[in-house]
Amino acid sequence: MEIDSNQNSVSIETRNADNNITKYKMYISEGVGWIGSILVLIPYVVPFSKTNDFILNTLGASGLFVVCVTSKQYQSIVINAAWIVGGIYKYLS
Repeated sequence: MEIDSNQNSVSIETRNADNNITKYKMYISEGVGWIGSILVLIPYVVPFSKTNDFILNTLGASGLFVVCVTSKQYQSIVINAAWIVGGIYKYLS
């Protein structure tokens, strides 16, 4: 029985590359979530105009929404979608 060492090394390299891509996706997702959390909290600390408050809350909730969708956290998806829709409604009224 012969073992082709070239084939095994390519397979290992492919798995390592896939693991690295998965890690980077996780880090990006975590970063988007943290940025979203900060953007939602900033208007509670710093007084902004209605437009800036709307932009920060909508961007923050959208970031959190994306993270929740990628990690399949359905309760958080619903609350962040409601936060986005409510913010748009409040801004337009």
